[in-house]
Amino acid sequence: MRLNISALAGRKGSSFRLKEERPADFLAKLSEVEQVLGPVVAELQVTNTGEGFLVVGDLSIEVELRCSRCLRPLKTTLSTSIEEEFLNHPEEAEEDWFWDEPSLVDGNEIDITSLIEESLLVSIPMKSVCQEDCPGLCPVCGTLLSEGKCDCSESAIDIRLAPLSKLLQQMSETTPPERRKDHGSTKEETFKSKS
Repeated sequence: MRLNISALAGRKGSSFRLKEERPADFLAKLSEVEQVLGPVVAELQVTNTGEGFLVVGDLSIEVELRCSRCLRPLKTTLSTSIEEEFLNHPEEAEEDWFWDEPSLVDGNEIDITSLIEESLLVSIPMKSVCQEDCPGLCPVCGTLLSEGKCDCSESAIDIRLAPLSKLLQQMSETTPPERRKDHGSTKEETFKSKS
C-alpha cells in the first residue's frame, strides 16, 4: 500500500486521516490461516514531523484459523496497531542501522506494504482456541470430546513413558515395606529414638 504525501510536503505538523481496504494475499499462503475472509482494513493518520512522516493507525482483517485443540474451523479478527516514522533523508552516523534500517520517503509517496504485512503476521496467535474450555480430541482415538466422552481408558499411558511405568512398578514390588513412605523412613525413626 502506497500513500501519497504530497499534500503534507513543507507543512510541518499537518496531518491527514484515511481508511483503506486492501487484499491480503500474503496471509492466504500461510499454513496457520485456513482462509482469508475479507480485506485488510487500515485506519491511519499520517503526520508531517519535519524530519519525515509519522504513520500511526490500526489494522484488522477477518480470517479463518483452526482450533489447536479440536481442529475445527474458527472465524476470528486479527487486529494490531502500527507506528512508524518514514524519514526524508537518512541521518548520518547511526550505528544501530545495521540491524534496523530506517524507513525512507520515496518521492511523494511512502510504501507501508511491508509494515502492514509484518504487523499482521505477528498478530497471528501461536495457538488459537475456539473456546477457553475446549476439551479437544481424545489422544487415543481422536473423538471430539465436546460432543461426548469416548470409551478409551483415561489412564492410557504415552507409549514413550511405558518403560518408566514398568520400572516404577518393579521398584514398588521390590522395595521392603519399612522403606516405603507409608511406613515412615528410617531417618524419622532415628530422630524419634534420639528425642
